[in-house]
Amino acid sequence: MKIVSRMIFAQIMKSSLFVLLTLVALFAFFDLIGQSGNIGTSYSMGQAFLLTALILPTRCYEVLPIAVMLGSIFTLSRLASTSQFTVLRVSGIGPWRFCGMLLMPGIVLVICAYLLGNLVAPPAQRLAKEFKLDISGSAFTGKELDSGIWVRDVQRNEAGEPKKISFVNVQRLRPGEAAYDWVIYVFDRPDHLTSIVTAKSGTYSEQEGWVLHDVVEETVPTLPKESREQTQARVERKVMKSMVWGKSLDGNIFGLLMIKPEDMSLQELHYYIEYLKENGQTYKRFDTAFWSKAFYPLAILVMLLLSMPFAYQNARAGGMAIKIFCGIMIGIFYYALNNLFAFMSALDSVPSIISAILPSVMMTLAAIIAMWYVERRS
Repeated sequence: MKIVSRMIFAQIMKSSLFVLLTLVALFAFFDLIGQSGNIGTSYSMGQAFLLTALILPTRCYEVLPIAVMLGSIFTLSRLASTSQFTVLRVSGIGPWRFCGMLLMPGIVLVICAYLLGNLVAPPAQRLAKEFKLDISGSAFTGKELDSGIWVRDVQRNEAGEPKKISFVNVQRLRPGEAAYDWVIYVFDRPDHLTSIVTAKSGTYSEQEGWVLHDVVEETVPTLPKESREQTQARVERKVMKSMVWGKSLDGNIFGLLMIKPEDMSLQELHYYIEYLKENGQTYKRFDTAFWSKAFYPLAILVMLLLSMPFAYQNARAGGMAIKIFCGIMIGIFYYALNNLFAFMSALDSVPSIISAILPSVMMTLAAIIAMWYVERRS
């Protein structure tokens, strides 16, 4: 049976790789077409190809479960059409044993998906963003916010209580270089503004942290509450060529804001979630992305399980094209189900970990029911 297991392993791996290359090539073509308006104006054809290549690891990660399903459907349907699977069943290979044979390529592909989604795709996606900014000569502006990029920073004392709360606004960002047009609102308690710091630019170093340049610091005086008496207190204005802001605001935070949560690695998502928790900010979207990223590669095992009933269908049950079409429809349905539960989680309708697990559980149950049905018929 080791020979049979190796044969199924090799054929599923080859078929899945072929389908993956086909799907990725198709998406790469569409990505290249989408850049046609910029070719010759913002960047050259060679740069467009390089940008497309940097996006390919993300595309591979996204379509890998569907590619595995189509590849396994093709492999198992071919075994069924040539009666090889009938011979295997007669020789004593039942559904559970057959499932164990599919588990080996599944585990290898799941490991590949984790490595691709956490070690290859996120750096490539960030590099593509930085490269696009470099060749266009522009800066990242945080298009989702008209007012720029906002970050909340809390400095705590030894007891863990907030001693200084800063709301940092940056209009433009050049990754790895500097952030421009800073406005920092500093509070010593939630309802008391102590100073406003503006700066033309800021650079980050491992030794000093953030160093702001062309700085204007306006210190706001403390006024007694509910007092209508005239006071001599004035806003103090201090102009400096540079000011060390320090390491309270991590230099990696702005870089993480350049890419979508879905394109971050598990390590980056965990780091940013902890940062948001520490600073008392909403982290639901990133928590949803974290659990989705954690369980998405396991969808490969679900896709292999869903492909098993196709092996029990003989050649008269439909041609290869119909089976591949059914596989595509199942993959699209799973993808839509995943997105639906992700949106429900973002709206706090479903806990993040439940929204990540539930689509796979539902599709697994569907595969078990389908296997029970084809086994009862055969």
